[in-house]
Amino acid sequence: MEQIFTMSARSLQYFVIAKRWRADLDFFKVETSFLRQLLNRYISRLQDTEHIGRLIACGSLLDKLEAMEVDDLLAGQLTQLELMAEDIIPEDSESLAATQVKLEYFMSNLVKEFRAAKEQIYRLVLSASISFSQEATT
Repeated sequence: MEQIFTMSARSLQYFVIAKRWRADLDFFKVETSFLRQLLNRYISRLQDTEHIGRLIACGSLLDKLEAMEVDDLLAGQLTQLELMAEDIIPEDSESLAATQVKLEYFMSNLVKEFRAAKEQIYRLVLSASISFSQEATT
């Protein structure tokens, strides 16, 4: 049976964007786990005075990323859009638009923070690797 969508073009656009954000959040969770494992792998090399402060700061950045409360807001938006697509609830474009603006802000901030954290962690691990390599050759 063919399903007829009664959603407006704007709501359909919100749905597509929200689905992309869901995929982005899922990726960030996997990537954050990888970054934690990377830090754990190099933690013994990062215990000197040069690196310990940076190690703590990187761990705090990852904690901050994981604590960002966009998951529930995004899940609610997707649920509302899916119910509207199935014509279970009426379209509420004002509510959708308000939530979409909040989500846009949160996701933009998350991407910015994530990139900064990732860069700092990579720089930290790289400096630990270089220091370790130099010690091994002397």
